[in-house]
Parts: sequence; structure tokens; C-alpha cells
Amino acid sequence: MTVRAHPVALAVACAAALVACGGGGTSTAPAGTTPGGGTPGGPTPPAASLTLTSSGVVGGALPVTYTCDGSAQSPPLAWSGAPANTAAYAMLFTTIPTQGATKYNWLLYNIPATTTSIPAGGTAGTVGFADDGGGLGYAAPCSQGPGLKTYTFTVVALSAPVNVGTLTPSQVTGAALVAALAPLTLGSGSLSVGVTRTAAMINCGYVKASVNAYRAAYGVDVTCDSTYAYFSSTGIQWKHPMMNGITATNQQVPIPQNFTGANAWRFPLTPTVAATKTSALDGPIGLAVNGVPIFNPCKQGGCSGPGGGDTKVLGELDACNGHAGRADDYHYHAAPTCMMSDQNASYWDTHPLGWALDGYAIFGYRNPDGTVAPRDNVCGGNTVTHPNAPSGYAYHVTDASPYVLSCFHGVPSPDLAGQSAKFSPVRPAGTPMQGVSAMTLTTSQASLAVGGTSTMTWTGGGKRYEIRYTRTSATCWTFTFLTDGAQTGSNNYCRSR
Repeated sequence: MTVRAHPVALAVACAAALVACGGGGTSTAPAGTTPGGGTPGGPTPPAASLTLTSSGVVGGALPVTYTCDGSAQSPPLAWSGAPANTAAYAMLFTTIPTQGATKYNWLLYNIPATTTSIPAGGTAGTVGFADDGGGLGYAAPCSQGPGLKTYTFTVVALSAPVNVGTLTPSQVTGAALVAALAPLTLGSGSLSVGVTRTAAMINCGYVKASVNAYRAAYGVDVTCDSTYAYFSSTGIQWKHPMMNGITATNQQVPIPQNFTGANAWRFPLTPTVAATKTSALDGPIGLAVNGVPIFNPCKQGGCSGPGGGDTKVLGELDACNGHAGRADDYHYHAAPTCMMSDQNASYWDTHPLGWALDGYAIFGYRNPDGTVAPRDNVCGGNTVTHPNAPSGYAYHVTDASPYVLSCFHGVPSPDLAGQSAKFSPVRPAGTPMQGVSAMTLTTSQASLAVGGTSTMTWTGGGKRYEIRYTRTSATCWTFTFLTDGAQTGSNNYCRSR
């Protein structure tokens, strides 16, 4: 890798009163000495060359794993050729965006002089405040625009550790650190890397960012390759009530699913407009950002029969517009209102509440400008430009059927046709019961874990019913059934995965 001068390295060197300006990669020495510790008039030893390299960078391009589209960790770095009197190092990771002001993605200072490398994902010394999204950490390259972007790592050899006075690490910004390094700089070496984000990579960033609020609490995650975003989840919520308010039930209960690994849901990263639209008449049409599947509005088997098969009209949905399906899987059939209440109403104008299986985003009731979103008469979306989402099309929820979408504007993921394989039923579907009232479910994150017990109760036909289910392992539950307080049965059930 060719070592070249970089504006940050030159700024450090040229600002130092005792250092001469020179090309990056060449060490310089304080006045009255020569590089390497010689004295005036004596023989001049060869100048040391501070060289920075990375075994993780091939051909000058930063691999995806070190960007926000991959694992977002720093690459391995190593340096050599420092001046003999080096007492400490600093490391700066920077870029110069279109507005022209240097942005800092990573700042390390007071790295011990004995340190000559940092492993992938590692750190050294003290971490300063990176203003390009890193804070007290590494901000992986995540440019929102397409095309080649250049980022530069710079290692600086210092004659003494940096003294930042009373500044806390969060106050040691790039400008503050560069100023502090200037009088101590002996030499520097830089390594510039190129990052080109494709449309697929940018869209991957949108899907990843959309789940951030639920990543820790719900265990959702998103990974990408060049074709799909893979959305992993347990398919359940617990912070909001489930099953409460239902007036017609099939006696199913919400149990965590295994939508992980090879069973994660796939979403196309470059949505393609479908010449022939695919109807959304049955089953899942996408995922909410909390990892809960979103179904079309109809009962299993389609929108026929009493009430048009509309689950909301038939009273089968809870106060959050969801319920448990025949695989004891929780899912929404309309706008996930309880999840949406986690944010202020305008948030969902500009942030996806979910993703349809054709790769287009699903937003709230309004356009980004706050006006009520028009929905076309084809699939239920519009072509207004939305931030944080692929261009060309976006769906919006509404309180009128079909609530989310009636067909797919884009070419659906293969998971639409293979949806049944995603679910692993725990027990046979229950007998549908009408005239239900006062249904309640007592559950929490703890009760959904191994050893936890959830309880669902309801009344119907003058009787009080109760299902208690205890998770005994990762894939097994013990169910106890009661009618009017008397136990009517108990079974152990396990799903296949």
C-alpha cells in the first residue's frame, strides 16, 4: 500500500513549531537534532519512514466487513519505522466529505510506544470523540451517497504523551487533538482506503437503522449480502399487551418463533417494480421493525366468508392489531399501533415501521411533509420520496382495509412463496370460539424465557377458560387447560426447531 501525505497528517506536522513540513510517512525531528538522534555537524543517519499498513485491506478498497454494511468493526492496523525517540502514538481516522471540512471517524491518543499494531475491532490508548458518528468509538464508513469515498487512517509518532489538561475524552475532538499533537509530532504515516457504497449497501443501511430501537430489547438483527437483507427475530413483542381485547379466539397463544439463521426473513435490497403484481391474500406480507410479522388483513384461507374474512372486522385482533395464529405465532394484521406509540406520531412519517417482502418500506399514516399519505388504487402505496428508505415507492398504513397493502408493487422475496416453512407449530390449532369477552394475557420477557409461565384467560358461553403455558426448554412448553377453575387437560408440546 502506498503511503502518501494526508491533510490531517500535514496539518499536524505544519502546525508544529519545531517540525518541518514534509510528505506523509517521513519522520521529522526537533530542532537541534537530526532524525534518529544525531547532533548538528555530525553524520546524518537515514531518515526513518513511518509506515502504516493493514492486512485487512486489499487493493486499496476497505472490505464491507469494516463498514456499516458489515460488522462495523475497525480493520487490523500495523505500523513500523517510527523515530527512535518516539514516546507515544496517536491514531486518527478521517474523511473529507463534499462540504470540505475534515470529519473524524475515530480518535486514539496516548497509545504506548511499545504498541505497533491494533487488531481488527480492537483499540489502544485513550479514545477521543469522533464527530462523524463514532463518539467514543469507531464510526464505520457509512456514506449515504453512492460512488467512491476516501477515508484515511493516520498514525502519528509523538515525542511525549499528549496532555489534554482538564478535557474529558468526550471533549477531545478532532480539532482539539490535532492542536495538542502539533508540538509533539515526530512523524506520521497514512493509509487511505476507498469505500464504494452500492444502492444495495445503502438500502441495507436503511433496514439496519430501522431496527435500532428494538435491537437490544427484542433481539432483532439485520445482516446483508449483495442481494438480500436478512431480518432475524423471535417474532414476538412483550413490552406491550398481547391478545387483550379480542372477542373471537382460536385458542392460540403467542410463543417466540425461530426466525434466525437460515430461517431469517429475506428482503430484496434493490426492489424491482413487478410487471405483474402479486396479490397479498393470505399470510405474511412483511415484518414490523420490532421483528413481529405483518400479515394481510384476512383469515387463513383468504378474504371470504362472514365479515369478508377480515380479522379486524371479526373481532379477532387485540388492541395492538395483532393476535396469535395457528402456529402459536404472534403477528399483526393492521397498523402495529402499540409499537408505533413508542415514538411520537410524526416519527413514522420519515422512519419505516416495517418492511414489505418486496423490499419497499412501510410508513405510518402520513407523508414525510406531514400530510395524509395518498395510497394508489393498486397496491396501497405512493411514489413520494421518503427518507431512510429505498427510492421509487413506499407503502403507508391506513385504518381502512386492506390496512397495509393489497398487493406487492415490487417482485416479492422467495420467502413469500415459502412462508409456511418459516413457521414451526407447537401444538394443534384450537377450536374457534365466538362471543369471547374480557380476554387477557399475562406475559413478560421473563415469562417467555425458559422456566417462565404465561397465562391467558377469557370468558365465552358463560364459562371461564384459562391456558397456562410454561417454557421448559428452548423448543418445548407444558400447557395446562382449565375451565371454570377445574383442570381439563395438560400436555407437553415441542416445535421442530
